[in-house]
Amino acid sequence: MSETIPARQLSAAGGLFASGTDFAFSAIGFMAAIALVIGTVSAIGKVKKEGTGAGITSQIGAIVFAVLVLLSVGICAMVTREANNHGIRNTVRVDSPWGQ
Repeated sequence: MSETIPARQLSAAGGLFASGTDFAFSAIGFMAAIALVIGTVSAIGKVKKEGTGAGITSQIGAIVFAVLVLLSVGICAMVTREANNHGIRNTVRVDSPWGQ
């Protein structure tokens, strides 16, 4: 017996594009992952040129950078959400450069 599955259950990240903030957080997370991959490739190149110690140091630096990117976004999101939960709102109207 075959049942139809709703489209919202088929996607791995169904609400990814429903909210601008969720999309922004996903984009920052993706950029942190890309930074980690690029840092790893750079560390491998550094091992070939300068040795294992320099490569390990470079890899640790790449990991720290990626973690700092993710933590800074998470902390900003937490502070903003907590402020919204307590009724603090930004009432300044900023016009969109796209005219919407």
